[in-house]
Amino acid sequence: MTHSYPLYVAIRAQCFCCRSLQSFNFTSASDQVVCSFCLHHLGDEKAERRDADHVMLWVGEYADLQNVHRKSVEKSESDLAERDATIAELTGQVDELRALVAGEFDRTVSGGIRAVLESDLVRRAERRNDLGGRQLDWTMAVIWRVGMLHSGDPAKPGFCTCGRSIPACADGRAIDPQRQAVSDWEKKNLALLAAGKRHGLPDDHPAVAAQRSVGDRGR
Repeated sequence: MTHSYPLYVAIRAQCFCCRSLQSFNFTSASDQVVCSFCLHHLGDEKAERRDADHVMLWVGEYADLQNVHRKSVEKSESDLAERDATIAELTGQVDELRALVAGEFDRTVSGGIRAVLESDLVRRAERRNDLGGRQLDWTMAVIWRVGMLHSGDPAKPGFCTCGRSIPACADGRAIDPQRQAVSDWEKKNLALLAAGKRHGLPDDHPAVAAQRSVGDRGR
């Protein structure tokens, strides 16, 4: 049986025997689309060994996916925790400086408060706080985009929007622990967008695109 894969290039294709994605480098359209692991499975008399080998292969691949998923979740949680801590620290610094400004105002009308408001310390803290918020928005926007590509497909129950079954979609499982946090972030920024304030939603978000379209029609 011939195949339509390109020749003389390294590609990833589904093995006709074990149905897993494997590396191939075809030199002929008549080459067997069977991975090296399954070459000794050809022939009806080898069905029992073939099935046992496939089970071992799939168990190994599932273990690898679980490991990738665990590391991805740990990395995402660590990044979010680090950014949350940075934002909390910077917010505390700004609040402390504002309290200092209020205290100065009680003691003097102009000199002390103007010196604090114009100090590099206040401006740097506020810039760092704004940068921390923008970094969090950027991270959440990336996770939101991945979530849109890997979520339940309403037209095909049990399948991800990427085409794989939900249990087989490692990308979808990797971001599952963050979906609620992303949803909360999205709701907050939708409210900012509706109020005409600065928000962190990406340009390709449907609400941003819809608002831009309304603005274009009003010109």
